[in-house]
Amino acid sequence: MIKILLSLALVGSVLTAAPDPAYQVLVFSKTAEFRHDAIPAGVQAIRELGAANNFTVTATEDAQALTNLGAYKAVVFLNTTGDVLNDAQQAAFQSYVDSGGGYVGVHAAADTEYGWPYYEKLVGAYFRSHPHIQQATVRNEDRSHAATAHLGQAWTRTDEWYNYRAGPRAQVKVLQSLNEGSYTGGDMGDHPITWCHPQGQGRSFYTGLGHTVESYADQNFRRLLLGGIRYAAGMAKADCRPETGYTTLYDGSTSGWSQAGPGAFANADATLTSQGGMGLLWYQAREFGAYSLKLDWKLTGDSNSGVFLGFPPSGDPNSAVANGYEVQIDATDSPDRTTGSIYGFKAADQAARDAALNPPGEWNTYELLVEGERLQVLLNGVKINDFTNTSPQRSLRQGHIGIQNHGAADQVSFRNIRIKELGGSGVTVEGESYTSTGGVQIANHPPASGGRTLGYVDNGDWSGFSQVSTAGATRFSARVSSGGAGGTIHVRAGSQSGTVLGSVNVPNTGGWENFQNVSTALTGTASGPLFLTFTGGGGALLDVDTLTLETGRQGAPVSDKVHIFYYPWYDASPWRHWQQGGQNPPDSIGADLYPALGPYDSGDFTGAVAQHMKWIKQSGAGVVVTSWWGRGSYEDGLSRGVMDAAAKEGLKVAWHLEPYAGRTAASTVEDIRYINQQYGTHAAFDNAFYVFESLRITDWSALAQVNQDNVVLAQTTDTSKIAHFGGLYTYDAIAGATAPGWQQAADYARRHGLVWAPSVGPGYIDDRAVPGNTTPTLTRDNGATYDKEWTNALNTRPTWVSITSFNEWHEGSVIEPAVPRAGYQSFEGAYGRTGAAAQTAYLDRTRHWVTQFQAQS
Repeated sequence: MIKILLSLALVGSVLTAAPDPAYQVLVFSKTAEFRHDAIPAGVQAIRELGAANNFTVTATEDAQALTNLGAYKAVVFLNTTGDVLNDAQQAAFQSYVDSGGGYVGVHAAADTEYGWPYYEKLVGAYFRSHPHIQQATVRNEDRSHAATAHLGQAWTRTDEWYNYRAGPRAQVKVLQSLNEGSYTGGDMGDHPITWCHPQGQGRSFYTGLGHTVESYADQNFRRLLLGGIRYAAGMAKADCRPETGYTTLYDGSTSGWSQAGPGAFANADATLTSQGGMGLLWYQAREFGAYSLKLDWKLTGDSNSGVFLGFPPSGDPNSAVANGYEVQIDATDSPDRTTGSIYGFKAADQAARDAALNPPGEWNTYELLVEGERLQVLLNGVKINDFTNTSPQRSLRQGHIGIQNHGAADQVSFRNIRIKELGGSGVTVEGESYTSTGGVQIANHPPASGGRTLGYVDNGDWSGFSQVSTAGATRFSARVSSGGAGGTIHVRAGSQSGTVLGSVNVPNTGGWENFQNVSTALTGTASGPLFLTFTGGGGALLDVDTLTLETGRQGAPVSDKVHIFYYPWYDASPWRHWQQGGQNPPDSIGADLYPALGPYDSGDFTGAVAQHMKWIKQSGAGVVVTSWWGRGSYEDGLSRGVMDAAAKEGLKVAWHLEPYAGRTAASTVEDIRYINQQYGTHAAFDNAFYVFESLRITDWSALAQVNQDNVVLAQTTDTSKIAHFGGLYTYDAIAGATAPGWQQAADYARRHGLVWAPSVGPGYIDDRAVPGNTTPTLTRDNGATYDKEWTNALNTRPTWVSITSFNEWHEGSVIEPAVPRAGYQSFEGAYGRTGAAAQTAYLDRTRHWVTQFQAQS
């Protein structure tokens, strides 16, 4: 945007990228097992990096030095191996890092301190194996970090390539990964090799590179080491929070993007660099609602740019200025127009901004978190602005995103633009997409989204949208125009004469092609499709361009410690499972409750399955444990679709290995290998495997082949029956009410470093699915049973909690929304709720217990 003249002294003080202040680094290279002959070369390389970059290096193999680290900004574990620290040294080092110190692990640092659980969390993953030294291709996933910014998208080099016991992606920010197709001996699928993460108040950086002596003479590797040290020491800022579930908008391809106005962006090396201006490169492929947008950017000197959000489609960059919001990128300007500000509206927290900001010439990362009309700005992982829109002429609820090329004198570069839609925020549709109507017609207006609107609206007209459900609706917003008298939009549920959920006035906007946003909160219990009715004076009242109906909570976090059993075994053509017990769907089904979605198809990924994942996210459970009945089974064929839907909501998918005919310990091992091979690289993959009815097999020694890389759980509380397993769970939704053997199992798991994942459920009844069955019924007691089972579980201080179930309808253990229907039970009265609110009562109560579990953890 337009500059405000500042004194040359101020400009100079802000833009001078001073060297890092002097600091000290300790290099620790003690070994208790294999000793790498590259250690002396590594020590020398770090000394030389320190001499050139203003830090002093002390090298030691005396572990007692780790009890007195007050003078050091970072400690480098350089090819350490084995058990090198005693208890007191461990405690001192943990306190140092968690209180703000920095850790750098190089190569065999992952082959160190196997008996210390904190260290595994600190380093990120333990070493498992490696093939012979050979050339491989390194993918540089993140090129904003000081360790990797100098590299291209791929880097071919020779080293010893570690396989790790477990993939660390869910707990760290992956900077580099290996292309396993470029060498032999890699067996992880998703294979991170360099990563970083916050640790307490401190920072951790690890790279698996650095086995060979030659590595330490490689300038690219030396720069990687330098960047890792600077990050760990707090000199270089970076967003090292774990990052999953994002969709790439730009990483070399400009497909879906369009330039508005003068100038352009040069596209080279997966980097966009501004040229001329003032223009805007905007993502025209679609609009976005609630989302987290991340992008990496770098200024050259006193340059100027910004990221625009929430604007309508237009080939004129001034439309984004007039109708959207700009998150500024600018080294010098007035407070409300510098980096992190919402340009012209709200200045950033300057102290927080300055502490998080890398200077011109270095890369920074923005996260722009949009939820409703709220916009939060995070710079390198630190929140620096929190803004809420109150202008009726602008809205963050829907719109496009874009990046600015400000002018010839302003040069900015962008990399790795990605977005995660938060889900649970409702649906946006075109106004002209109505499916029933009384009076309205489609009107052509070029400035509108798609060039058309719902128009020719007179007093008493109405329109219906069968594709938009009002269930759980909390807010209505619309992009509207009026060259007439204006009027009122009434939001109704079910029909044109249905319950009014809310109303919003539309003023004269100054013309039929002058659009602005209106919105209103919705109240009351809603069900059925959306209908709009219109009232006002004479003549044409208003046009509706797009409309949004918001539902549920937005952006609430999920817990990776809460797992929920999920059954993708239903089909509607022909019927599968719904007909169990001799039932005749859809009128009668093999369940004592009736699903809100009706008897659905588990292959309906964009409908039923997508809604399931939104509901699971609403519950707070972060891991979907999908039922799996063997290679090539019906459920196996649906696994990828389930994972795709889960990934869109930021969920993980683990595996419930069912007792198919002929299952053995050996076949289970092959199943786990197959699942890793087929799905291990998927963003939603989780390497937890629950073995249902594990007691059917007495010898599980074959699991030793896979239990180093996967968490395999036995279904039992009998700790004499879990040899070779990594943990245990219960599944039984009835037993959770009395918790037999739970505390003993929990104590045993804790002593032996195993996972304890007791299962909780809201109740049990299978009368319609298994007529004549003598299995006891466990009543829900309006939610009291579910609360009791959660209480029993948390009293044992579990590693995870597993929920039986999301949608095992035959057994009546579901928390998936159910509706009242003659002859069936329902959720009416659960936790004092009735109507539509009762349908989601168990989802919302799960959220409550997830919060309690997180507080305990």
